[in-house]
Amino acid sequence: MTMVRLEHVTMRAGSTTLVSDVSLDVAGGSWCTIIGPNGAGKTTLVAAVAGLRDLAQGTVSIDNERLDDLSERQRARLVAYVPQHPEVPAGMTVEEYVALGRVAFHGVMRPPSSRDRDAVTGVLERLELSAFRRRDGASLSGGERQRMVLARALAQATKVVVLDEPITGLDVRHQMDILEMLKKEVAECGLTVIATLHDLTLAGLFTDRLVLLHRGEVVLDGPAHDVIRSEELGQSYGTTLRVVSVDGNDVVVPVRGDTHR
Repeated sequence: MTMVRLEHVTMRAGSTTLVSDVSLDVAGGSWCTIIGPNGAGKTTLVAAVAGLRDLAQGTVSIDNERLDDLSERQRARLVAYVPQHPEVPAGMTVEEYVALGRVAFHGVMRPPSSRDRDAVTGVLERLELSAFRRRDGASLSGGERQRMVLARALAQATKVVVLDEPITGLDVRHQMDILEMLKKEVAECGLTVIATLHDLTLAGLFTDRLVLLHRGEVVLDGPAHDVIRSEELGQSYGTTLRVVSVDGNDVVVPVRGDTHR
């Protein structure tokens, strides 16, 4: 069943076209990652999926609801968004920050219900953050903070979560932790994930489907293994890439001193 549908999406900044005529259907309970070189339009496209950017043309629908027909609060019940550089206010505890994910349900002027509090507690437990619930969120390490940001998104209890480079700045262990947590949510909870990732090896390892974007257009769309091993991948990035198999997994290695133009 299609959970997210983009139909002929075009986005511009002034006279510059950032995304051009992109159409995608993303099945519920799957993980789709947008890849491509810097400036390809990845961040712009996922912001559109989250309902955060205006479209020049086309439509974005989630669970058969067109986002441009919905209020901000209605959209927040359908899709959660994790930006590349989330702001964590100083003085706000982990629990308070995660609880912001429930505002779409109880509103700004009303206190959270017992159901809201239970949802926050459940997410803190799932992401192993219970021990940090009283800590100042700004005092956490990079990996802990990113788990907290992900917990806020999951507390929204949406069917779709959109993430823009969720592992930027994290060491290898914490990158794997975050991606494993997301994979578990997809497998066990039926979550639909749409993300951008720079690391092509990790994108291929965790993702069901890869969409290769270049200059705002979809170059290739298919199973991760097929896209990772395609000629179009290196051509889009402007360099020669070698793919080797390690324990059955594709590892992408750039070849030094050999570039395409």
